[in-house]
Amino acid sequence: MRMMPAASCVAVVAVVLSFGLLGCSSKPGSNPPKTSAGPTRAAAKLTPRTGSAPGPHPTIATYIQDNGITETPVHRGDPGAPTINLALPPGWADAGQDTPDWAYDAIVFDGPQAQDYSSSIVAVVSKLTGNVDPQQIIDRAPGELENLNDYQPTTPGSTAMLGGFPAYRLGGTWVQDGRTKVVAQQTVVIPGNGGVYVLQLDADGLQNQRDVVSAATGIVDQQTTIKT
Repeated sequence: MRMMPAASCVAVVAVVLSFGLLGCSSKPGSNPPKTSAGPTRAAAKLTPRTGSAPGPHPTIATYIQDNGITETPVHRGDPGAPTINLALPPGWADAGQDTPDWAYDAIVFDGPQAQDYSSSIVAVVSKLTGNVDPQQIIDRAPGELENLNDYQPTTPGSTAMLGGFPAYRLGGTWVQDGRTKVVAQQTVVIPGNGGVYVLQLDADGLQNQRDVVSAATGIVDQQTTIKT
């Protein structure tokens, strides 16, 4: 599966907020699902990770390959697919034309700290057909982040629920091009007609944007909805 910026939430002390579990003092606020037409930031654009890094940990991608499972990318409005409404935290905007063509949806931080680097949360959805074991998807979910360069978990990963469906979330830091970044991922398994849908939410930001990402992922965890 094309898992990306990377499926949970972010912070680093003792508070578990969201899909990457990065711990932070910020608390999620209250806001409706995303309705913004597009980003207004003037500087850095969305720069998510693409693909999975090779490594010793088994991943969802290797499970798909090893078991002859067919993976089909899903976009908003595809017939029979679940509808995912990604919550829009305060200070964030729809990524608009910067949304990767392989993504279901994406949002970016639009505040002053985005001038140097745009924190982002990207939703990727795939339909899996064949002999798919949903528990194996959950079991393999941590592998993608664990294979990142110098990945350091901030809290242990854990099972969770998002929008009424089983999920796995984890988060930490890693090093890309000499910069330490925060990363959080939540993988959600959604049974559907003719297959199993897998939603992955990937949060990405610089280490000094940790609190911004943590607050946003908390809201995304609480307010994102999934309709089948």
